[in-house]
Amino acid sequence: MKNKASAFIIQTTIFLGLLSALLVFIILARTPQDADMWWHLRAGQNMWQSKSILLTDTFSYTRAGQPWGNAFWVSEIVFYLSYKLGGFLALTCLVALVGALTFYFIYRRMEGNPFVNAFVIVLAVLTAAPIWSPRPQIFSFLILALLDGWLSKIQKGNQKWLWLLIPIFALWANIHGGWMWGFLLLAAHIAGMALNNLSKEKRGDIENWKFLLRLVFWSAAACLAIGLNPNGITIWRLPFYTASVSMQIQEWASPDFHLLEFQPLLWMVFLLVITAVLAKPKTNWGTLFKVLGFAYLTFVSARSIAVFAIIAAPVLAEWTNAAIENIKTDLAIHFDMSAGPLLSEKTNLVLNSVLLFIIGVTALGRAYLVSMPTEVNKNIPVAAVQWLKENPTGGNLFNSYNWGGYLTWALPQTPVFIDGRADLYGTELMNEWWNVVDGTPQGLEVLDRWKVQTILLEPSWPVIKLLPSMGWRKVYEDNMAVIFVKEK
Repeated sequence: MKNKASAFIIQTTIFLGLLSALLVFIILARTPQDADMWWHLRAGQNMWQSKSILLTDTFSYTRAGQPWGNAFWVSEIVFYLSYKLGGFLALTCLVALVGALTFYFIYRRMEGNPFVNAFVIVLAVLTAAPIWSPRPQIFSFLILALLDGWLSKIQKGNQKWLWLLIPIFALWANIHGGWMWGFLLLAAHIAGMALNNLSKEKRGDIENWKFLLRLVFWSAAACLAIGLNPNGITIWRLPFYTASVSMQIQEWASPDFHLLEFQPLLWMVFLLVITAVLAKPKTNWGTLFKVLGFAYLTFVSARSIAVFAIIAAPVLAEWTNAAIENIKTDLAIHFDMSAGPLLSEKTNLVLNSVLLFIIGVTALGRAYLVSMPTEVNKNIPVAAVQWLKENPTGGNLFNSYNWGGYLTWALPQTPVFIDGRADLYGTELMNEWWNVVDGTPQGLEVLDRWKVQTILLEPSWPVIKLLPSMGWRKVYEDNMAVIFVKEK
């Protein structure tokens, strides 16, 4: 009977893990509409066709030929090849699959009641969902989840593998700039271990201090390994410079908790506080530093929400399981999964397999539906771009910031004024763009200085009302976009 109960627990844990992964896939299988996705696709296409890494700007006329710190080149090729093989459906599946793998690995780390762990996984993915999109950052999320799990594991053994930090960060530096999150995680682990080693229980343990010194050494070596990329050690500048020039971009702002999509973040934070009180966990400074540190980043910038969800999920599962056990003890409640299944092992296996198959088919069906061209084209100026293809206007094009990436993909022969690469354009050019769309005198001078002949914008910008009186003629308009051409 005991063996049957044990087999039931293992089967339930595996089933809930796979079920959670499928639910994650369904939640993250969204229409590929991210504004930056398009220039990533264009860069991947450029590199695949030229068989060389793209390190200078070829998409705009405002930064043409200037060095571009392309820290995403591996990811961009992966995205382009996915699109080349299976179109938008393949992109949707790739993004959802990376999410499913990320949270499945997190689930595998969790101990305790598998139902509690599955609940935490679903809550974590709902928290991360608002910014989980077809961009290279999803690969950073996966690497961060693996790194956090690995760091937690090596503290209990296998410490000789610390040298793996070098290839991990060297690869990371060629995938996405999120390697900075990895160093913040290392810093939290190092600071936490130092304080843990000062506790009465560990103060005299020389081995703990030796391990800490080895972790510091290999972390420093990993810092140098970041330079193993086509951009060299200058890649270190990218995260700091990008943050400094991107504060006017919505995703870099604090989460707007009036929006329902950001509510799961609050639920996760509140549950962490409640379970910390009820579970009464033993003080672990590393856990405290990483949870509070990434929570701080999240409240400053919505861009870090998924990172917080990934780091906090294992902690929340541990504390929730402990809190439930404490409550059961206090209330003298007894529930034992070891009693075994109600149905036979084979029957359970068949039913679970059928359910997973049905949900798997549902997941693929959802991915197909959200990837239909009608869905992908909802928020991009397809008709306006088609008009430009059929009616070449000549001269330079001034474009919407949100559409710059799409234009690099859909109008590859027409250089843009700006796109989503904020680190390339810098504060000066972004301010010029704002001056133009706001219709300031300085903005109108910008149009003349850059010899702009065509303007493609959303109809709501203030400059749209000023253009007719400034020698510009409206040649196209729909509910989404308007095109003006300068009178000759």
